[in-house]
Formats: sequence, structure tokens, C-alpha cells
Amino acid sequence: MAQIDTLDLIVLIGLLVGTVAYFTKGTYWAVPKDPYAAASGALNGAKAGKTRNIVEKLDENEKNCVIFYGSQTGTAEDYASRLAKEGSQRFGLKTMVADLEEYDLDLLDTFPEDKIAFFVLATYGEGEPTDNAVEFYQFITGEDVTFASGATTDDKPLSKLKYVTFGLGNNTYEHYNAMVRQVDAALTKLGAKRIGSAGEGDDGAGTMEEDFLAWKEPMWTELAAELGLEEREAQYEPVFSITEQEDLTPEDTAVYLGEPNLNHLEHAGKGPYSAHNPYIAPIAESRELFTVKDRNCLHMEVDISGSGLHYQTGDHIAVWPTNAGVEVDRFLKVFGLDSKRDTVIKIKGLDVTAKVPFPTPTTYDAAVRYYMEICAPVSRQFVSTLAAFAPDEKTKAEMVRLGNDKDYFHDKISSQCFNIAQALENLSTTPFTAVPFSCLIEGINRIQPRYYSISSSSLVQKEKISITAVVESVRIPGATHLVKGVTTNYLLALKQKQHGEPNPDPHGLTYAITGPRNKYDGIHVPVHVRHSNFKLPSDPSKPVIMIGPGTGVAPFRGFVQERAAIAARGDAIGPTVLFFGCRKSTEDFLYKDEWKAYEQQLGENFKLFTAFSREGAEKVYVQHRLRENAAYINKLLEQKAYFYVCGDAAHMAREVNTVLGQIIAEQRGLTPEKGEEIVKHMRSSGTYQEDITMTPVVAPPEIKKDPIYDPGKYVPPAGKLNLPLRTRPKGAEGTNGARHHPNTDFASLARDTMYNAPIMVGGMNPNGHFSQRQVTPPGPSMAGMPVPPTVYYPGFVGGAPITPVNFPSMPWGAQGSGLSHTPASSWSFEEKNPLSDYSGVSNGYHSYGSVMDQRNPMGPYPMLQGIQLQQPCLQYQMMKTPNGYIVQDLELLTQQDPPIPRAIPAMWTNQSDLTLAKCLENREGITNVYIRGFPPETTDEMLHAYASRFGEIDRCKAIVDLDTGLCKGFAFVQFYNFESCENCIRGFYYLGYQASFAQKSRNSRLKDLEDKNSTNIYCTNVPIEWSEADLRRHFEPYRVVSEKISRDEKTGVSKEVGFARFESREIAERVIEEFHNVAGKDGHKLLLRFADTKAQKILKQQSNERRAYRAGEYNYSVEVVQGSTPSPATSRTLGNEHVSPLSFQSPVGIGPAWTPATTISPSIPVKNAGVRRALNGVHPFGARPSTNGENASATSRARVVAAAPSALPEKSAVISPSKPAVTVSIATPQTPTKKAPALRKSSSVSPAASRKKVEKFSPKSAAA
Repeated sequence: MAQIDTLDLIVLIGLLVGTVAYFTKGTYWAVPKDPYAAASGALNGAKAGKTRNIVEKLDENEKNCVIFYGSQTGTAEDYASRLAKEGSQRFGLKTMVADLEEYDLDLLDTFPEDKIAFFVLATYGEGEPTDNAVEFYQFITGEDVTFASGATTDDKPLSKLKYVTFGLGNNTYEHYNAMVRQVDAALTKLGAKRIGSAGEGDDGAGTMEEDFLAWKEPMWTELAAELGLEEREAQYEPVFSITEQEDLTPEDTAVYLGEPNLNHLEHAGKGPYSAHNPYIAPIAESRELFTVKDRNCLHMEVDISGSGLHYQTGDHIAVWPTNAGVEVDRFLKVFGLDSKRDTVIKIKGLDVTAKVPFPTPTTYDAAVRYYMEICAPVSRQFVSTLAAFAPDEKTKAEMVRLGNDKDYFHDKISSQCFNIAQALENLSTTPFTAVPFSCLIEGINRIQPRYYSISSSSLVQKEKISITAVVESVRIPGATHLVKGVTTNYLLALKQKQHGEPNPDPHGLTYAITGPRNKYDGIHVPVHVRHSNFKLPSDPSKPVIMIGPGTGVAPFRGFVQERAAIAARGDAIGPTVLFFGCRKSTEDFLYKDEWKAYEQQLGENFKLFTAFSREGAEKVYVQHRLRENAAYINKLLEQKAYFYVCGDAAHMAREVNTVLGQIIAEQRGLTPEKGEEIVKHMRSSGTYQEDITMTPVVAPPEIKKDPIYDPGKYVPPAGKLNLPLRTRPKGAEGTNGARHHPNTDFASLARDTMYNAPIMVGGMNPNGHFSQRQVTPPGPSMAGMPVPPTVYYPGFVGGAPITPVNFPSMPWGAQGSGLSHTPASSWSFEEKNPLSDYSGVSNGYHSYGSVMDQRNPMGPYPMLQGIQLQQPCLQYQMMKTPNGYIVQDLELLTQQDPPIPRAIPAMWTNQSDLTLAKCLENREGITNVYIRGFPPETTDEMLHAYASRFGEIDRCKAIVDLDTGLCKGFAFVQFYNFESCENCIRGFYYLGYQASFAQKSRNSRLKDLEDKNSTNIYCTNVPIEWSEADLRRHFEPYRVVSEKISRDEKTGVSKEVGFARFESREIAERVIEEFHNVAGKDGHKLLLRFADTKAQKILKQQSNERRAYRAGEYNYSVEVVQGSTPSPATSRTLGNEHVSPLSFQSPVGIGPAWTPATTISPSIPVKNAGVRRALNGVHPFGARPSTNGENASATSRARVVAAAPSALPEKSAVISPSKPAVTVSIATPQTPTKKAPALRKSSSVSPAASRKKVEKFSPKSAAA
């Protein structure tokens, strides 16, 4: 037998490889194609390697207008598209729509002034940005914004940017439209110029569409004037081309028949699964929890085993719905497409920046059934757009009227909750065949997943997710048909199919249950998981109180399941209390038997309180049961219980919030306002959590709202009132001797108007932060308007309280019913010297009650045109001081015993740089005050004595130096309410302190900036000899996607740190849990955490620099060389020398009467006691101060400096008189020439036993 030598073998192997390559086209070793790349491109018009620089993108495509959007459900994106289209068609703008997360907004400072940017921003949940706007929001609203060019806030880097804003919000949430307000304030702060008013749409009032329409017309007018645009007659110009593909049929594998993306078209839908790539999950179990004549309630178990999906108790599951067959048929019939439903169409953007909203090619039927939100209520603007394509003139005239008359549109369309096909079907029996399909794609959103609270515990059933949902089929008052839920009826059809019904038709609806190409056969449904912050406390021994009526009980079923499992394994759990409500105990009592089982298992640790609204003569709701058990609830809250609410936001959740505040106030003997403040504090601290939904609202025509928002003006959050804004010129001259009303901002309510919702009056500061108070209950007219107690609103210059009053007069300028706002003019008693814009003129108008904001810098207010006020508008008057306006009562408070000493000015921070308005900014909504400028002898007890005069203190802490035991100059005070905080800030600010609301802690802000989807782990303590392969092996059996060890660029030596990236977030979390500080198979312990994001790195760098910069201001052992900026810091380490007020230069605006702290108490414990002895007898300024009444000049101030490095004491060292002494030299104020050392940690100074004990406070929510 012939031998095969090596060469022959090589040749044979080569031939074999070539043959395989030829027939497989390289399938087995080619670089795998991204399964989502093509789909992503089809969905958003993205191209490989596309730029993230928006200016480059605009220039590349010759655009001059970009409309950014932050959208969670697609509505904001739809509005952005509509604005782009309208700007192009009416004004000739070259527009493009942009997703915020696709661009680096730190390049926004290069935005040219001949272009315009729109920001259409939805607020998600409790004042949060939408998922695609998180990074932009965190960057633009950050404390220290730094652009890619290095420009910072002080540089006004956006001075060339012109922008327009519109926000989408819901007034039932506490932080109504917070996103647009905060972004608008941030852009303004950075120097950008807003065109028009910042619009706000209110989904809670059901007026979102009308708000948008009312805002955009005046906005276009102002924008046209600003940019010199000429309006032209708008004609429809398609954004997309629609090509019918005669060479393709629905059977072709390249045609999408409802598949979400290319991954599902070409494959079986491989993971990882997300909001862009759903998992086709089998339904393991389904049943109805109850069935009555008008409602069904489903319980479903979705199997996620083997999918790689993970969830945590409290998360949400998203269900991707399918439109009902009857609605698909109606839509195709109305637009004359019924006979073409199976025709394949290819959709392409006519502009490279246009995004095709769903995969293509597809069919008309698939587009309407799987991709388009055809069942949503139709908008007035869309009806107006389609009027040009009406089948006859009569129908066209009717559609034009509907588009122009919002009341008529409400009567005919909105009140019926018609979708687009239903609306047109009722206008004409003739099909609308002239409507281009591109117009329908542009005017109808892509169908969105529906989210449901998961009703199971991941600890109990990791592989199955429970859903609890009421099937919606309701009759809207006045409507002629039932409004049926798209997704819940789809789920009910799946349940019916699973239980053997051959032709499921819930409420007369049919669905394509088997999905595109039968890929959902076997009872499957597309889902993905969305993580939530609605979580049980990490400590299971903490009590929890859960309020969940109806299907709001869903997440609490999971919570109780989890606690029962924890108890079953032998761990202690705290009291678990559930308030559940429904109609009748015999009708819709969800999970009734399960609750009984948990009562037996958990005993006293589980309590169920039920409220049945239709069993007795009176309706009983969960909030009633909550009040009945007030003492028990308060007891649990005092034990640090967590409080949870799930359900309807508009009514139940709001009332529960109110009742809880009342319970706290009544049980603890506090004022109602104090109870409210405690509830707010619970919210901000995370011990009060909500998972609430908004019931759709149809706004009747009499509920109107002008959505215009302007910082510093009143805006009612309820969104049910008309706000005509009238402007009066600033700086108008008053008439000497005339009766002027001292008020500036007025809000008036007509006596003869009926209101069907709570009327709220709010104050907003220049940065857009909002406060509100109800001034009348629903129902009664303003003739019976109650007079609540004084309401204090933060943010206004002067900070005056607002007292609603009820007297027969109305401010100047308002002539109609509804709420009217009038910004008034400036005036003074000297005609040629307008004082400020805090005052105005009022004329009588006798059929109105008024809510007045009283700000009177000139003394007592006069009468209103001879009409005596029935109640005083203000409890205390305002006076002007060199430091601005201060309440007289506050000045007296600062002089109470013990008097608060004047501030010692900071070393490098000019007091004039911190305005009072800036100090009063409270973006985070906290009640913790940061104060800087204290003398070194300040203790916790002294701080409490100083601050408690402004309001009741929760806790306080003076920050001390570890080496000296002396106060480092700053402190924190936590009050119970905002009014006390503001009074404290004003009082200390008046005395020269830098006082402001505390910021979130550095760690808290770092956590906010964390990328929750990151899979990249940062590794430290890596052995210096390790290679990347060693790092990879360390984490076996987990697969590392990529790894890197950081090395010195010159030597190549390891820096002993590295990075490892894993396949999913869940795997990365497990790796950290299993390997962090745990010896691996190789015996080495690595320290692991998730790698920092870019924003986290910037924050760390900035905070470290800030700490180093400030360290020397209040660090008593810092060496300061001659020629550096003078600081009073070293004088604080002196002995008992008296420091004359004449020795210091007064802070800006204080005047010669300023007096710093005079002595250092000898009783204060000091580690370096020898410092006092070494300096004994040495006056801090080298000479006795002048006594002629004049302040010593700045140049005559002296600094105590070290004679040599050896003279500097080590930590905790005692300096004896025999050691090198310090010398005195003169220093002239200059820019600092030496970087200050890092700030040291502080420790508490033990108070003397005879002094009142004050709770120690480590400011976890504050950053110095």
C-alpha cells in the first residue's frame, strides 16, 4: 500500500477545505453577521459607522433643523415627526428627526446659530427621563457640565444654540413634566436661547393633543420671526415612498409578515432578548380569576426557561400585541385596501434621515395587523391632514370643520373614542382611496408593547412569569360602542385557545393567534422583561405596607410569595401588611385562597385588610381602611416600614398619599403640612414607592388648558384650566403718591365657573422647579372657595409665601372666566427710578376671587383701589438689605440667643458669585441644608441652637477636622419641611454664609449615572504577571466575551487592573457575586465592580478636583505660601485671642457692621493642643487692629505660614513649645498658586454630657 507523505497530506487537506468553502460559501468560519444589523437599519435608517456628531449629520445631509425626541411609548417620537413634517411643508425648513441616544450631546456646543434644535421630551414615571434620553438628561442637567471642547457652564457654551421645547407629561404624577422643565432650565443656564414658550401636554387631563396644537401655532409664529422664515401653503409631501412589489408574494422568505426584526425573519428568534427583540414565549398556564357580565380577569404563566431572560420580583413584563381582525378589516376597507391586503410593499425613506418605522418589505395586511397602532384614538390634526384626500367635497368640508373646531371635534370624535377608521367610517360610506399609504404610516404610530406588573416572585419561580390583567371592554360615557383593550383581549383569546376553544372571539374579536408564518403556534406570545425600581427592602425584617386594589395587587402577590419563601427557609421577616380592595368579596376577590394560606403560614407577620366597594350601603375603598388603622400604620412607619402603592394614579394613589400624610400628622400631633413633608421625604428616600397607571381620560370641551409654561410664572398642574397670559412691560414707572398694589403675580378664579377637578396653583422658580397647592375642591364654584393656610412656595425672588384669599376684587387685565395670570410691572415711589419687578397695579373687577402672591419690598401693603382686603395676604413683610430681600422676622431670628455669628468667608469662593436664587435651587426635592462659613468652635449642639430657630430639625451635623477636632467650616441640617429649609438658607445667607439645599451624595450621583445594561467588569488586584488568558480562565465556567489588562504604554508592565466583558448583565452580576474578593481556582482574589461609564469618570474627576480645591479653605493644617490667596482658616487655630471685626474685610454686600466669630472656646477638645501654646501671645495679624472705626485693608491681613516643612505637624502629633514655631508674614490676595491637598474625612466631636444631645448626622444625601 502506497504511503502518504506529509506533502500529499497537506495537498489533500487543502483540496478538502477548498471544496467545503465552495459549497458552503464560508458559512462555518466567516465573521458572523449581526442578527439585528439589517433590522436596525430598516427600522431607523442607520448606516454602519454613522456619525454621532449631530452637526456633522446636519451638514452631511444639508439640514438646518433637528427635532430630538425622548420617547418611551412612541408618542413623543410621533410629535417630533409631525413637527419635522410641518416645518418642512409650511416654512421650508430642512428637517430631520433624531433619537437622543444616537448622538453625543457633549458636542452640542458646536451647534451653529443658523440652525434650530427642537427637544420633544416625555417624562416617564416619577419625573424620570425616557430610556433613550437618560444619558442626555444626566449630562445636560449635571452639576458641572463639561462639553467635549472643554467648555463649562460658566463659559455659556450654548450661546449660539436656538431651541424649541415641548414636554409630554401626566398631572397625576408628582413630578409633572419634570423632564422638559429641567432640560429647559439647563439649556437656558448654559446660554441657549429658547424660541417660544416651553410647551407642556397633559395626558392625565386627556388634553395632550389639544395642548400640542395650542402650543405649536404661536411657536411657529415666533420661530418664523426669529429665523426670517416665510410661511407657505402647506401641501402634503410624502416622507416615504411606497412601492408595490409585483415580483414578490407573501410566501417569499424575504417578506416580513409580522416578524419584529431580521433575527425573527431568518431564524427562530435568537437572544439576547430586549425591547427591540422579543422572546416568543410559551404560555404554560392560563385561567380566569373571575368572570362577570362586564369584566374578565386573567392569570397567566409565561415560561421563560432556556431563554436567558431573568426577572426580579417587582419587575414588569412587556407583551407585544396584535391588532384584532375586525379592526384590521375595517381599516383596510375604509382606505380601499381590502383587495390588496396581501400585496407586498417596499417602504423607503425619501430622505436619508427619515426612519422607516417597521421592517420592509411587508404586506398591507401585516403592516396594519402587526406594526401600526390603528386602534388608538385619532387626533384632530390627523383628521385635518386627511381632509385633502376626502372622497367628496361634503366630507372634506366636514373634516376641515373637525380639524379647526376642537369643541366640535370633541362632540363628534373624541367623546366616542373613535380610532381613525371608525372616525372616517362615520363621516362617509365611500372609501378614502386617495389617501397615500405613506400618509398613514406618517400619521399612525408603531404599535407598542404593553407593560404589566409581574405577579410572581423570582425567588419562588425563576422560570415562569405571572401576569394578572383585567380584560378591558368598557363603555365610555356618551360613546355608542364599547372600547376594547387591544392587548388584554388578545391575551384572553390565547387563553380561550389554550382551553380548547377552536375559534376564540373574546368580546366579538378575533386574532391571528398563530402569528406570522405560524411562529406563535402552540400558544406563544412575544414578550420581554423591563426592570423596575419597585422592589422589596433588601432587609426582609423591615415591615412593608402594600396598597393594591384590583389588579394593583399583582406585584404584591409576588412580594408576599417572596416573603413566605424567605420565612420558609428559616429567616426572619417583618410585618407584611396588604390593603386590597374590589367590588364584592363574592365577585372579584383576587387570589382569595392564597391570602388565607399565607395568613396560616406567616401568622402575625401577614395581615390582610379588605375594602369592598359594592357590598354595603356605603362604598368602602382602601384609603378608608388605611385611615381606620391609622395607629397601626403609624406604628409600622415608626419602625421604618416601606410603603408601596400600585394601581390607578388619578384617584386612588393620590388619595392614599393624602391620607398617609394626615395619618402621620394626627398620630404624631403634627401639623398637616408637617405630615405632608414627611411623606415627601419618604418618597425621596425610597421608602414610599409607587407602581401606578393612568386610566385613559377623555377631556370634555369645557376642560381647557393653555399649556404654555414659562419659568417664574404660575402654571396649574391639573391641566384643566385656561391660562391667558398677558404681558405688561417691565420697568414701568409708577406715579408718586398713587395707590399701587404691591403684588406682582396674580392668579384669579371666576366665581361663576364650575370646576370638575381640584384647582391647583403653583409657583415655579427660574429653573423650572415646581410647587403646588390645591385651593378648591372639585364641584363647588369659586363663591365657596375655602381659604387654606398660608402656602409657602420656594424659588421666587424674595421667597414670599402665597396666601389664597377670597375677596371681591380681581387683578388688572383679566376679562374672562378661568384662571388668569398677570405678570405686572415694576414701580417705585420715585417716577424715574423703577425699583424692581416685584410690584404692580391692581384695578377692581368685582365678580372674581383671587389668589395673590404678596411681595412687598416697600412696607405694608395699601388697599386695593379703596377695597379693604378681608384677609392679609402676607404673614410677614419683606425688607431690602445689601444682601437682597429678607423677611424681617428672619432677621430677628438671627439675633435670638444664642445669636448666630457672622460667617467667616471662604478662602477662594466669592460670596457674590452665589446669588440667593441659586442658593434656593432645590432640584432634588430634599430638605437637607448645606451651610458653609462656620467658625471653628462650632459644635453639633451650637449648630442645633443656631438652626432650630428656623424650624423643627430632624438631625444636624457639623463636619470636623480629624487632626484638630475643630469644625471644618461647613455643616448639614436636615429639616422636616421646605419652608424651614428656605428660612434657614435666607437667614444664614444674610449673615454671609454659603447656604443652599444639599446636593445628592457623590455615591448616589455615581449610582444614578451607572449603565444598568453594562456587562463590562473592572478588575483590580490582578497579579502583575497575568496575561489576558489568565484573566479569562479566572472566571471559568463563565464565558468572557472580551478581556484586557491595562499596561504601561512605555514598559508594557501590567498596572494590575483589567476589564472583562460578559454576554449579559445577569451573567456579569452573577460573576461579581461569586468572584468578588473570593479566591478563584488559581488562588487569587480579585476585586470586582462594574466599569465606570464616561459620565461616572467625569463626575469622579470633577468631584476630586473640587474636594482638593476646597480642602484648604477649612483645613487648619494646610501650608499656604506667601503670595497665595489669604484665608481666615489659620486664624481659627489660634488661642483665645480676641479677633476684632475690624481685622477682616466684610463680605460683598454686608457693609462695615459685619462681625466674624470672636473667640475660640477653650473647652473644645483639640488633638493638636500644642498649636494653641505655640501661638500663644501672637496676634493673628501681626499687629493690634486699628480702633478708629475703619476696616483694615485687605493687604494688611496676614497669614500664619509654616517656617519650614519640618514645622508642619504630623497627624495627631502634639506640638510642644520647644518645637519649631510658626512665623507671620503678609500676603496679598491673588489667584491660588498652590493646589490644596485633598479633603480629610471628618469625625464627630463628642458633645459635653451637660449639653443637649443632638442626633449625629452623616450627610449621606449631600456633597460638600
